[in-house]
Amino acid sequence: MKFLFDLDGTVTSKETLPIISEHFGCTEQIAELTTRTIAGNVPFIESFIRRVNILGKYSVKETSDLLAQVPLYSGVAKFILDHPEDCIIVTGNLTCWCEDLFKKIGCQCYGSTAEVVDDEVVKLKTILRKEQIVDQYKALGETVVFIGDGNNDLEAMRHANISIAAGLTHSPAQSLMSICDYVIFNENALVRQLRQLCGEYSSGKSVVISCAGIGSRLGLGLTKALVQINGGSLISWQLKLFKDVEDLRLVIGFQGTEIIEEVRKYRDDVIFCYNHRYFETKTGASYFLGARHANPETLEWDGDLLVHPDDVKLLLETSGEFICYGDITSEDTVCVRVNENGDVLSFSRDGGDYEWTGPACMDKKHLVYSSQNVFNMFEPYCPMRGIKVRAYDIDTYNDYIRVSEITKDWTL
Repeated sequence: MKFLFDLDGTVTSKETLPIISEHFGCTEQIAELTTRTIAGNVPFIESFIRRVNILGKYSVKETSDLLAQVPLYSGVAKFILDHPEDCIIVTGNLTCWCEDLFKKIGCQCYGSTAEVVDDEVVKLKTILRKEQIVDQYKALGETVVFIGDGNNDLEAMRHANISIAAGLTHSPAQSLMSICDYVIFNENALVRQLRQLCGEYSSGKSVVISCAGIGSRLGLGLTKALVQINGGSLISWQLKLFKDVEDLRLVIGFQGTEIIEEVRKYRDDVIFCYNHRYFETKTGASYFLGARHANPETLEWDGDLLVHPDDVKLLLETSGEFICYGDITSEDTVCVRVNENGDVLSFSRDGGDYEWTGPACMDKKHLVYSSQNVFNMFEPYCPMRGIKVRAYDIDTYNDYIRVSEITKDWTL
């Protein structure tokens, strides 16, 4: 596996071209171009040529010395230091400007090239196309992970096997949201995900909350995560229930931007996983997408589900695989049949001992993609340990009224 990093704002904690422009006194011109380029309003190649024309007359050595002092994200830099053979920097910036910065980072680096005469850039020779570096490593049989934040990272992300839109310095370009696998705004969360991809896992379960659906049966015109329950959004309730979970993942699709905004009011270290096919897939697909690069044990949690706080604590402390169920309260529901020990034997739409409510916990070795429901993913592994919980989902407006009443006295 190879990790290809954009440089500015992803590995460095500041954009490099504005630093150069400030140093040489041409801030206004460069700042405007940089902002418009990151937003996707000016094509990268055009913008880069114009910026090089402005900055190329200044000392290359002085520029390289200057950029060597640019601060790095310490956690990202440590990950690269720990995996120097597997990490690659890909930047549209000039290699002559970044030479000392590249040495500081300490891995293979690719950039645009220029002809330098008398310590000045006199001619652009090549402009790096990041997707070509992605393709180069894929042709060698490598799985390529691309991490970036700007519109000029779009094609590289499209070509990569796994794509991460990083919002460490500024929000990722909106164009990336339509293709990326992950959106991550916190450095610790980004490094955690990178290490998980290497098989270096953090302690405890990962929790995967599936919030990608459109909530059509509820009839409130919102994805269920944003529905208000006793003064707070449903997702805010879940965030409070999982406040002590380190690796919390939200699978998003419909109204993804709004969910991200709501979640970031409460915590910034959530890993957002995209299900771009949310309209044509069910919860099984979302669970798979959230769990595939997580810790070995993942707790599946529907975005429309609230579970009593005491039961949540029990589930987080319970190791191994299990399936949760509750008393039958719905007419049109999936039921479970259990044995005398409470183990789940099977699922059925034709009645059973209890109602399948979720959540459920699976070991990643059993995780297989499914476009169907979560319970379909657990069926092949029954019998499996069962745990009875006080769980309430919100499928219809009547459910919404009922859950609002049940939870009004909960203390989180």
